[in-house]
Amino acid sequence: MTAQRLSNEFADVVVRVVTAGNGERLEIRSPRRGTFVRLDPVELEALTWQPTEVFTRMLEGSIGPAA
Repeated sequence: MTAQRLSNEFADVVVRVVTAGNGERLEIRSPRRGTFVRLDPVELEALTWQPTEVFTRMLEGSIGPAA
C-alpha cells in the first residue's frame, strides 16, 4: 500500500501498511510532530469498540504531545 495523507485545519497524518517481524501494522505518522505509532489488527479493532466520547475525552484541552 502506498502512503496516504489525511489532513484538515487541525491535523496532518500519513498512513501506510508496513510489514513488521510479526505481521502487518498500520503506521500513522505526524509529519509536523515527527511522531508515529504502529498498530496491529487487534489494536485497530479495539478502536472500533470505543464510543465517540472516548476520543472526545482524549482530545479535550489538548493538542497532543509537544513537538
